[in-house]
Amino acid sequence: MNDMKNKRMEMLAHKWLDHTISQEEKDEFNRWYGKGLDYPVYIAADYAQSDEELRKRMLKVIEDAIRQRRRNNGLWIRTVAAVFVLLSIGIGVYRYQSSEQAVVVKPTTSGKQDIAPGTNEATLILADGSRVLLSDAKNGQLAKQGGVEVSKTTDGQLVYRLSAGTDAAPVGKTVYNTIETPLGGQYQVYLPDGTRVWLNAASSLKYPTSFSAVARREVQLNYGEAYFEVAEDQKHPFIVQSDQQQVEVLGTHFNINAYSEDAVIKTTLLSGKIKLTNLLSKETVVLRPGQQSLIDAAGIQVKTMDDPTIQLWKDGKFLFDNESMVSIMRQVARWYNIKVIYQDPMQDVRITGSVSRFEKLSKLLEKLEQTGLVRFQQQGDQLTVMKP
Repeated sequence: MNDMKNKRMEMLAHKWLDHTISQEEKDEFNRWYGKGLDYPVYIAADYAQSDEELRKRMLKVIEDAIRQRRRNNGLWIRTVAAVFVLLSIGIGVYRYQSSEQAVVVKPTTSGKQDIAPGTNEATLILADGSRVLLSDAKNGQLAKQGGVEVSKTTDGQLVYRLSAGTDAAPVGKTVYNTIETPLGGQYQVYLPDGTRVWLNAASSLKYPTSFSAVARREVQLNYGEAYFEVAEDQKHPFIVQSDQQQVEVLGTHFNINAYSEDAVIKTTLLSGKIKLTNLLSKETVVLRPGQQSLIDAAGIQVKTMDDPTIQLWKDGKFLFDNESMVSIMRQVARWYNIKVIYQDPMQDVRITGSVSRFEKLSKLLEKLEQTGLVRFQQQGDQLTVMKP
């Protein structure tokens, strides 16, 4: 690499840490870094205990490397790249029960069958029990139930509307539909009141086809994860029932993570206000924007998110908040529809940050490996997780 290119990458490195880098410059830096992925990357195993410490240490590494550039021409480039890959994948904090020794991180073995990320895929179960595979169904009207039309849009959404010329659905027995996503699937639903729901992989939501004859708009998150943007209606509270908890809102944006294999139910509030009740202990809390509740056998805990505006899974990100590697791999397994086994215990490995959900599996694993905390071996749809 010539000296002019060195100076250019040095400038981009400083701009990134100073928060003055543009998106185009970030892309340029990542393209440059990507050219060197055939070589080992050296990263400390226990790098920092906070975002601020991480930034200071990265800046120090970069500046020290620049000072040594003349004595070791070219070596600083790989050192800076090793540090900046952490920023490029959004990783902020690393905790690992080990000494601060450098580890060699090699890219995930190429040449094996790669696995694409999940897609818009779900099954709609109508009131009469019939099932409609939405990925195969044609766009347009799918069904008509008691004055309500159910349609599929071109961009992977299910929409409920009153039939033309109908002011309200007939009063009578409430009719329910259920939408289920498989492993490797997601879908969006517009409920009859205008509430918008994003359903993550391996999730199930039950809801009435009309809210016109009910005092409370109640839906059931049978299992999995869903993000809600609730249409405001002061006279008709919106209720989400899920395992162990009930959430009551008037109009707000929030996310519920209630997978049965996870020990904790997480509810994250982005805007508005919700009242959350633990159905086992009957304990109640009120969440404010930027707060997250965690329900487990011990009861309810409430914490404030470091970044209340952070993007969630529905925005195309895996979000890790001091997340264990076991929990991370559960998310990866659901989205890529793979089997995960562990060669080494991983309970002591925790990561904070975010990674795109729309990378192919090999690229996502490569980025996780570059933290220096984990190594993977893939064989077909089976993934083995190991320590470096």
